[in-house]
Amino acid sequence: MRTLDSDAPDPIDIHVGRQLRVHRLALGVSQQALADALAVSFQQIQKYESGANRISASKLYKASRALGIAPSALFEGLEVDDGSNVLGQFADFIAVPSSNRLAAAFPQLTPVQQRLLTDLAETLVS
Repeated sequence: MRTLDSDAPDPIDIHVGRQLRVHRLALGVSQQALADALAVSFQQIQKYESGANRISASKLYKASRALGIAPSALFEGLEVDDGSNVLGQFADFIAVPSSNRLAAAFPQLTPVQQRLLTDLAETLVS
């Protein structure tokens, strides 16, 4: 359980920030455009997305409106977010800046190349 004097970001803030980033990237919205919609700096958006700063209820609502999603979309997967679920893994993947290049290239590979690349990635992390 998190203590009041902990400096670490709350796991819920991290989850909501990660979801904010996933939806923003999926829709092709820049951090600056979202910042403008929320009347904050793009650095503040970076802090929201990392979970370093909590996003207030009003900013959360405005962000969801700016992205055209329901506010609840930013909490999806929270109940089971233990790092092992597919939604959480996808959110982690899409949050990496270079993931869009890999995602665009992957379907263009042959099934054998896809398997080899996947095997390589699994080998690199083990």
